[in-house]
Amino acid sequence: MYWIYLALFVFIVFTPKIIQDGFLFLREEDVESLIILFFGILAFILYLAKEKALLKVFREKLHLQRKTNDITKDLSDSYSYIGGMNRKFDIVKNLIFRLPEDTSDALAKKEPEMFQSIIQAIQLLSKGESVSLRFVNTKTAQLEKIIERGSSEKFDFFDAKKLLVSKKIFWENTDCAVVRSPRKAKNIAVYIIFPKATNQIEDVEMFKILASQALLLYCID
Repeated sequence: MYWIYLALFVFIVFTPKIIQDGFLFLREEDVESLIILFFGILAFILYLAKEKALLKVFREKLHLQRKTNDITKDLSDSYSYIGGMNRKFDIVKNLIFRLPEDTSDALAKKEPEMFQSIIQAIQLLSKGESVSLRFVNTKTAQLEKIIERGSSEKFDFFDAKKLLVSKKIFWENTDCAVVRSPRKAKNIAVYIIFPKATNQIEDVEMFKILASQALLLYCID
């Protein structure tokens, strides 16, 4: 393309040397002007065609960049999802493998040990150290048992009556998130309470499973 521009420029420069006479009713100067105008228009048309081609290439590049970004984002989301699923699988697997031992501890009334795996799973999922397990008698509105780890000042707000007021399985206040066992047994409902580490709480279903297992261990005679 650059050689074509150079050739046109040379033709324009040497037009007065090439044209020595007029043509028909046109004078020599008029013919030269028309030829120079023709070459100028031709160069302008070639410039527009080149610019259009470059613009097309630029748009295709942007399209490919967007597509690459979308693919990268999808891959990142997939890796995050797979990582989350692997984490959940490990937690569930650990709970299953620990269930016989926890059940044995429950039968032997070894309370610090029987809820240890549940506490650890909650800490992992909530991304924090502070956890409160509260066993509430829904009939008498009394706290039957409290098991806590870490700082417990934020949990003082949650007495039995405040926990029973909400009928939701999961809810939040300014500082903490609360997950209740989906069902109760022997009039007991289990509440998992932990400080919020992020604006959006994930893995609510996992917390429900943990609350249900805590209720199971509590109800074992």
